Order: sequence, then structure tokens, then C-alpha cells
Amino acid sequence: MTAARVGSRIVAAVVAAAAAVAGVVAGPVVAAGGPTVAAGGPAVAAGGGAATQSPSAPAGWTVSSGDVRVRCRMTVGGSFDAITSALAGTLRGGPRGTVEVDGELRVDLATLGTGIALRDDHLRDSYLEIERGTAFRHAVLTGITLRESLPDGDGRHETAFTGTLTLHGVEREIEGEAALRRRDGRLHVEATLSLSLEAFDIPPPRYLGVGVRDEVRITIAFDASPSGGARTNGSP
Repeated sequence: MTAARVGSRIVAAVVAAAAAVAGVVAGPVVAAGGPTVAAGGPAVAAGGGAATQSPSAPAGWTVSSGDVRVRCRMTVGGSFDAITSALAGTLRGGPRGTVEVDGELRVDLATLGTGIALRDDHLRDSYLEIERGTAFRHAVLTGITLRESLPDGDGRHETAFTGTLTLHGVEREIEGEAALRRRDGRLHVEATLSLSLEAFDIPPPRYLGVGVRDEVRITIAFDASPSGGARTNGSP
């Protein structure tokens, strides 16, 4: 065998070895016109379709409808509810398996109604003091953390949660329980929590000589739709 033929075989072997290593690192390469999978994530070769989203990309959700119900227990027994459907917000989870949720839920307290006009006026003007500005007119929940992340796929998931509630110009940490149900790309959430009016510098309301106990029970229920073209099979 001539030196030239030996040299050419050595070169061919080196090229083949390099190609094998490249195949391990970069993944499979499809013929021209199809996608090429690179080490840093999916890419698409010329003529292929649009790039697919990274599996770790967070999912975004926008509240489409919902309501908030505040159960107020009276000092003489019995209770009444203050209700509003003025709930809005956008939530975005972290990478799959994480429990932190970015975004906020915001409630317009000026729309709370108890079914009695005079009581509603007293609630909004004398106790919530909504005319004092945005920090008083709105209740805002941020920094939401689920104890257990929302699993992939449709179904119901129950978990405790914590968050930061700004109400009556005061910011406090809160905790509660939530049931999340995902179906056909939509998310339904039902959450409950209790809070002390005194903790938010709200004096216990009184109406016609009847007072309201310090602790109130809040139920939040809403439907949310995927926003921004986000995945529907990851964290909320």
C-alpha cells in the first residue's frame, strides 16, 4: 500500500470519528428541508417549520372571568357576603416543576356589593376608604407560591399557597388553599383564605348597631386562558 493511500485512509478515519462525536453532542441531523436539533435547544433548518418552544418555557395565563366573595360573620350571629366580579390579572409560572408564580391578581373594591345599598356605601367609604387612592381602591395579590407545582396534563390539583396581599394601603403575607383544574387548555382556580381586618388597619364594620367579627373568609374563583402563545402543559 502506497504512502498516499495510507494517508488518505488516516484522514478518512479522523473525519469519521469527528462526525461521530458531533452526532453525540448535537443530536440527530435531518436531511435538508427538515429540522436540525442543536445542543442549546431546538432549531429549524432552512425550509423547515417554525421553531418549537423550549420545554422549560413558562406558561402564561390571563384571567377571563371570575368573582371574589368575602364572608363577613356578624357579632350577633349570622353572616353576609360582599361580592364582586371585578377580578383581573395575569400569571406566569417558572420552568416546569417550580412553584413560584409571577404576576398579580387585582380586585376593584369599589364594586363590592352586599345587597344593601346603604351598607355598601358604609363599607366602601368608611371602612375600605377607597377614595384615598389606588392602594385603597384595589386589593392586589402578588408573590404567589404554590406548595406543590401544577403537574402536566388535564385534571384537578389541590395545594396550599402563600402570597403577599396589599389591602387598605397595608402589605401582609397571607396563606390559603387552592384547587386548580386544567381542561382543554384552560385553567380554573378556586382559592380560599382567611384574614384579619385589624391586620390591615380596617376597623370592624358596624351597620345599624350590628358589628362584623374581625376575621373574614375570602373565596376567589376564576377561569384563565393561555396568554402570549404560551404552553398549556406546564406550570400556571
